[in-house]
Amino acid sequence: MMTTQELVEQFIEQGRTQGMAQGVALGIAQGTIALYEARFGPMPPSLRSAVEAMRDLPTLRTWLVLAGTGTREEVDDALSAAPPGRSS
Repeated sequence: MMTTQELVEQFIEQGRTQGMAQGVALGIAQGTIALYEARFGPMPPSLRSAVEAMRDLPTLRTWLVLAGTGTREEVDDALSAAPPGRSS
C-alpha cells in the first residue's frame, strides 16, 4: 500500500509529464502555423483552430513536416480532415 507522500509524489510526476507533453504539442502547433504562414501566407482561421486544438503528437509532427514539404492544397486538406483535438 502506498503512503500519502508516495501518492502525492506520483501525482506530481504525472502532472509534470503531462505538462511537458502539452508544452511539446503547443510548440509543434506554433511551429506548424509559423511554417505554413511563411510558405503560404496567413493560415485560415478554421485551420489555425484545428492546429491549436490538436494534442496528438504524431499528428502534429506529420502536419509540421507536411507544412514544410507539401503544397498548400495538401496541407489544407490534411488539416481540414483531422478529427478535432485528439489527445496524446
